[in-house]
Amino acid sequence: MEEKTQNEWAAREIGALWKKEGQNQKYLSGKLKLPESLGGGECGVVVFTNRHKNQDNHPDFRVYLDSKSVSTDEETAKVDSTEQVAEGIL
Repeated sequence: MEEKTQNEWAAREIGALWKKEGQNQKYLSGKLKLPESLGGGECGVVVFTNRHKNQDNHPDFRVYLDSKSVSTDEETAKVDSTEQVAEGIL
């Protein structure tokens, strides 16, 4: 029965996150598997604590596309600059 439960969880998995430590704060970084209805493939994400949470109905965390996952004509920004955007610095 335990193997069946593990297989059910494996079938429902949509990605994985790792703990990271940036210059300004700790965050999570990982990949999400996109469903076929959204084109399939994987999408890199970063998750930051919501430092602007003032009320209970505000989210505890904010999820962003990893800057490496967003295609731009300019050089890809590093995670530290993504942190600054998340903090409202940039």
